[in-house]
Amino acid sequence: MSLMEELKGLGANVDEALDRVMGDQELYIMMLGMFLSSVEENPVCEKDFDGGDLEGLIKRVHTLKGITGNLGLTPLFDGYTKSLGLLRSGDAKGAGAVYAGLVPVQASVIECIRRHQGA
Repeated sequence: MSLMEELKGLGANVDEALDRVMGDQELYIMMLGMFLSSVEENPVCEKDFDGGDLEGLIKRVHTLKGITGNLGLTPLFDGYTKSLGLLRSGDAKGAGAVYAGLVPVQASVIECIRRHQGA
């Protein structure tokens, strides 16, 4: 199965994302690599929602929301959007619960991208 087909199977809106880059599949694949870098550079983990640097957490979640939206990674974008809204309204616990549900989905997307990058 191709990368695009697998991403679609994971709920990504690949067609819309490709429209954003004028159909340039190579550019889109390069941007998927940038997503992997963004996840590493903006680490979020479940314990982050227990308090501490909520301003920094909001910034990291906002960054990941933006890149997942641009790439059409809809399940991640929707989850990050909801989590960010909860964080901004002061509900870090609720945001953490939403994020916990994103973890396995994000892991699947990352694994898919990495597997195809190595192909």
